[in-house]
Amino acid sequence: MQYEYKTCIIYPKGLRVSGDDQSAKLAEKLEKESNELGKSGWRLTAVTPTLINGGSVAKLLLTFRKKSQNVSSVKD
Repeated sequence: MQYEYKTCIIYPKGLRVSGDDQSAKLAEKLEKESNELGKSGWRLTAVTPTLINGGSVAKLLLTFRKKSQNVSSVKD
């Protein structure tokens, strides 16, 4: 089986004060992005923190996967 992968970066927009807990905003954006891509067959496979600001995560790298639409025959 072959898969396609998509990566996205999410982060809360606007001013951030060092040390502010961005969890609620990141969770909201993660849910929104996952639901939107899920409608097209993408499945979230990994969430990786990519930026820590003042002790809290400020950006997340999301990795999605879905079955490839390109069907190629493999011959031995």
